[in-house]
Amino acid sequence: MKVKQNLRVRIDADAMERIWHWTDLAAGEFSCLATVTDDLVVGGVQLFGQICTSASTEIDQDALAKFLVTHQQPERVRAWIHSHGRLGVFWSQQDEACIEGLANDLCLISIVVNKKREWKARIDVWQPFRLTFDDLPLEIRLPDQNLRGECEALFNAHVVEMAPMLMPDWRAGTRRNSPQQQGQSHQGGWPDFDDDLADWR
Repeated sequence: MKVKQNLRVRIDADAMERIWHWTDLAAGEFSCLATVTDDLVVGGVQLFGQICTSASTEIDQDALAKFLVTHQQPERVRAWIHSHGRLGVFWSQQDEACIEGLANDLCLISIVVNKKREWKARIDVWQPFRLTFDDLPLEIRLPDQNLRGECEALFNAHVVEMAPMLMPDWRAGTRRNSPQQQGQSHQGGWPDFDDDLADWR
């Protein structure tokens, strides 16, 4: 059963850049695995020994098993990414079989890309019901450079914030500075100017 919902998949910029590099380098397909956070952010992509053709990719199972055994959080390895090379992005029968082979007790994020920088993303769930959420938005999450403190210091040093002021009227050499002079009252914020005041010429 396939269902569309208001879900989205996010991926770290570093992980996405690695995927695009590997996609460019591969003559045909390649595949990798990645970790997934609780809020569905893909990161930490890992490339394994594999045999690839223009239409298939097979990861070395011994290398994969060793990776999972030594990984600090193997339960987080819940994303499978692969390239279709110069072909379009779609879920082939082989892709569907691979996704079923990666079934787990939570979910699996699958992403397929190609050399045209096209992509498709989906989430598969097996428990308590078998569901597929396909054609999900894929967003790149920019890295947090921990710039809050620096930006706050610069902002406080250079920016002076004041309450909103009424704009002067420079038309015909006159200047109306108060709501009373404009014939209208304002409780705050910018005044409502007539359309002809927008003509600056």
